[in-house]
Amino acid sequence: MQKHLYKILVAFLIVILAVVSFYMLWVHVPYYNYHNNLDKIRNEICETNNYEYMDYFAEHRGKQKYYIIKVRINGVISFVAYDKDQKLVDTYQGTIANEDIVKQDILNKYKDEVNEDDLKVLDVGYENNKFVYYVKVQRESNLLYLYYDISDGTFLKAYRIAKDV
Repeated sequence: MQKHLYKILVAFLIVILAVVSFYMLWVHVPYYNYHNNLDKIRNEICETNNYEYMDYFAEHRGKQKYYIIKVRINGVISFVAYDKDQKLVDTYQGTIANEDIVKQDILNKYKDEVNEDDLKVLDVGYENNKFVYYVKVQRESNLLYLYYDISDGTFLKAYRIAKDV
């Protein structure tokens, strides 16, 4: 009886080792490398341009990929957009719309599709050659992208991708 128990225990431990190895090699390591690469890109951009990083960095993927960074340039808080080759595309140093007003407009306009939990964070992106607030709301049956002007909070556009039922 103990011999069979020993074989079962060894087989169980081998299965656990295989699952952990699979997770590490196919999930954790690529995830770590991706985020490490983004940190490296952010640091290169800030160091090359002598920016003071202001705790916001995002990779915005629209028609093209942009890196959006909130920085301080000569004492002025700014958003800068860089393309995938790390070349400056645009800088925004104007007033920024109140996020709470934008969130409230989204809740009013899309009350059947969006709830407050979806709006914990408004991301900053770069779409159609301008800085925008954007929200991605994913449900089982559809995907909704909402874009608002960062300067005054006006609605710009929305994309809905629905799953065929």
